[in-house]
Amino acid sequence: MLVTLRQLQYVIAVAETGSFSKAADHCAAEQSTVSQQVKAMEDRLGVTLFDRSKQPITATAEGKKVVEQAREIIDKVEVLIKPFKRH
Repeated sequence: MLVTLRQLQYVIAVAETGSFSKAADHCAAEQSTVSQQVKAMEDRLGVTLFDRSKQPITATAEGKKVVEQAREIIDKVEVLIKPFKRH
């Protein structure tokens, strides 16, 4: 299974909002979808990205690294598609 851009967006949103439900609202998705996709990414990477034991949810050390890389990837995709976006 590949890591998808959507999964990266969900991870970023959870990190920014500190909540799976707020991340879901931000991404126009169901909370269960965000949770499942973040879990799938954790399983794929073999690390826990978020400490879910308290609110707000916070990124683990590994999660912080993944969030940083995810932001860079999403930024690069935006640079790639910007010249082709219609106004």
